[in-house]
Order: sequence, then structure tokens, then C-alpha cells
Amino acid sequence: MRPAPVNGMGRIAASQLIGSTVDGIALSTAVLYFSIHVGIAETTIGLVLALGAGLALVSSVPIGMLADVIGLRTAGIGLSGLAAIALVFYALADGLPLYVAGACCFLVAQSALNAIRQALVAAATRPAERIRARAVVYTLMNAGLGLGTVIGTVVLVIDSPAVSAATFAAGGVLALVAGVMFVTLPRPAREPSVAVARRPGAVALRDRRFMVATGLSAALGLNMPVLTVLLPLWITTRTGAPEWIAAVGFGLNTLLVLLFQTRASARLTDDRMAARFARVAAIAFPLACVLVGFAAFAPAVPASVIVLLAIVALTTGEILGGLATWHLAFRDTPANLQGEYQGTFAMASSLARILGPLLALPLVLALGFGGWAVLGAVFAAACVGLVLLARRGNARAAG
Repeated sequence: MRPAPVNGMGRIAASQLIGSTVDGIALSTAVLYFSIHVGIAETTIGLVLALGAGLALVSSVPIGMLADVIGLRTAGIGLSGLAAIALVFYALADGLPLYVAGACCFLVAQSALNAIRQALVAAATRPAERIRARAVVYTLMNAGLGLGTVIGTVVLVIDSPAVSAATFAAGGVLALVAGVMFVTLPRPAREPSVAVARRPGAVALRDRRFMVATGLSAALGLNMPVLTVLLPLWITTRTGAPEWIAAVGFGLNTLLVLLFQTRASARLTDDRMAARFARVAAIAFPLACVLVGFAAFAPAVPASVIVLLAIVALTTGEILGGLATWHLAFRDTPANLQGEYQGTFAMASSLARILGPLLALPLVLALGFGGWAVLGAVFAAACVGLVLLARRGNARAAG
């Protein structure tokens, strides 16, 4: 029998697509805008982004717990308003103070919003359907990021401070539109109870299986800093490939996720399949890192081909490793604590955004090919950890 459709799923998906488009616009334009047109030093911008990612990290659990108490819809509306305010700060900023305020508010809001949307999906779906529904929303997140990056690229080509400021303001309006989607959602069948609000401590933080999966997710989450930070700098400074190959590679990654993420999720039904996905990812991630490192030794055209092949391997690891992690983390999470669990899991991506520029980038630039080999080993170790976690679940189920 076909399962009943999820109430409000279309509006959650629309909110994710719009919100990720805003995210893509801001990520692709803000650094260059504030560096070139506002005159903030690149090192200062890096510190501000690290501060914002740190705030997103430490606020993930409290925001998730608060969302379970006041309701996921209410939290989504408030966070959408915070994202809109952040982009208004961007549009008005003519110096460091407003930029710091805008960047910190934006990074906290967008990280928490992604967790809230996933919590809404989880609360509205049966456990067996959650991984596929999460994959759909994640696919739309990638589509929005890609669309926002295209818009941001056009803005950068125009190279006008007025156009950039207007784009930030328009992004603020879009953030509010995404918030309206939360307003129109039906009220969840299960409202947060007083018992949840008074439950001592953070339940998710005491869930060992979940926290192990979250920690492994932080390691696998380094694939995003690889795509957006490490790879562009490596191509520019260490290979003969043209700089635009990094943008092409990001587009290829987005396209592959759109084509295969949801399809692959349909095959993930148990811990055994999660282990199989993780084993493939344990090969794909290191292969990608080795290929990127090897591109430094090739002429321009072969280097470009090698980089694109590396991105195919990296995306394979991202899709399969990510799905395995979601299954192992969220298979048995309590329905009335989705805000807390999703907020805690969001710490992984925030931590990866911090570790990528602070540790992985200096490692790669200092050691070259050896640095990529070390990074590949980190990915492989995380995937092996997923395999062991899945086997433990199988053994417990068999016992």
C-alpha cells in the first residue's frame, strides 16, 4: 500500500530551495564584496567567518532544544527573520561592525534553519521514509546553492557595489518568503509536551550511537570546504588547470547530487546496506584526494580532466557516505525531539566549516600531495567508522 503523502512537504521543500538560493548568493558574493568594495582585509574576513561558524556550532543544540519547546514552525519563522536582518546588515555595511553582525547572524540562522527543516521532515514522516525525504530536501539544498552561486557569479561579473548591495537586500526579501512557508505549514500532529521542555540535560548528547555518527559526519563534511576552499586555491596555486575549472567542478558536484542522491536513498533500507554504502565511500574519498594531488604534476588539459574525475569520486563519497551517516544517526530518534537531534547533528557541518580552512587547508598547502593523502586517510577512517557502527547495529539486531 502506498504511504500517505506528507503534509506540508511541498512547502518545506520550497522553503529549503529558496533558503539555499539565498545561502548560495551570500556565500558566492560576500567575501569578494567586503574585501574589494568595503576594504576589509582578507585575513579579517576569515576570522569573522570562523567566528560565525563557531557561534553556529555552539548554538546548534540550544536552538534545537528551544525549537522542540516553542514548536518547529515558530522557530523557523524566527530564524528566517534573523537571516533577513543579517542580509540587511550586509546591504548597509560600510565597515567591519555591521559586517561582523551580519556574518554571525547569517551563519547562525542558516545553519539552524537547515536543521529545523530536516526536523520538520522527520517529524512529518514515518521512520522508514525519513532517509528518502531527507535526501530530497538535501538535493534541493544543493540545487538552491547552485542557483544562488550562478546569481552571485553574475553579480560579481557586473562588479558594482550598488548591485551587490541590492542583491543582499533582495536576498533578505527571499529569506522572508522562505519564512512565510513556515507560517503556512499545518500544525504538527505531536506538539511538544511539558515533559520535553523539563527533560534534564540534552538527550541527543547522551545518545552514544547518534553522537558517534555525528562525529563521523563532521569528518565527512570536510568535502564541502574541499569543494569551496581547498580545491579552488589548489587549482590556482599548484596546477596548470584554468581557475574556472573549480566553478565547473562545483556545478558538476551539484548536478550529480541532483541526479543520484534521491535514487540512491531508495536502496538504503537497513544497516547492512548502510555498511555497503560506507565501504564504497571509503574508496571514493581517498581516490578523489589522490587525483587532486596528482593534478599538480600534469599539464593544463590533463590536470583539468583529472580534477573533474576527482570531483566525480568526491561526490560519490559525499552521496553514499552521507546517506549511510543519516541512516545510522536518525534511524531511531524520538519523534518529539527532532529539533534537538537535528540541531545537534548540525554541529557536524559547522565543525567541518571551521576545520577545513583552519587545519585541512594549511595541511594541503604545506605538504602538497602528501597533505591530500592525509586528508584522504581521514575520510577513509571516518567511513570505516560508519561500517563498524553499522555492523554493531546488525549484531545488536541479530542478538
